[in-house]
Amino acid sequence: MRPAPLREKLPEHSLPAGGSSTGWWPTLLVVDQDPEMLRTLVCYFEQRGFHVAAGTSMAEAKAFFHRHKSWALVISDYHLPDGTGLELCCWVRDQTRATPFLLMSGSPQCAALCAGTEYLAKPFALDVLATRVRSLVGR
Repeated sequence: MRPAPLREKLPEHSLPAGGSSTGWWPTLLVVDQDPEMLRTLVCYFEQRGFHVAAGTSMAEAKAFFHRHKSWALVISDYHLPDGTGLELCCWVRDQTRATPFLLMSGSPQCAALCAGTEYLAKPFALDVLATRVRSLVGR
């Protein structure tokens, strides 16, 4: 059985006023200082109908975050050049509790670093990422 496409799993409250999804696509903020990982994630999600803003630092992520009213999900690597993904997660939660956050880390101490948040240990298969994103966006 094939999993449903990511955008088919959006909750009703994520749709624009009037309940119509015509012309509306979920928007993700993806933050990773590794250009290859960032390109891979942006391409993967854009091919599945998401709008994606991509940043390489906390500062860029915060600037993007303020430019858009509603985010379907923020995905960030733990290690950023100007802070940690966990610090970014706390900042996002201070801005709005409604935005889900997924932290990623390739560190051997990933579970300890990301304690208390949704996370994926790198490397991960894209289908594992898709399942996690469907779960978070569908809440």
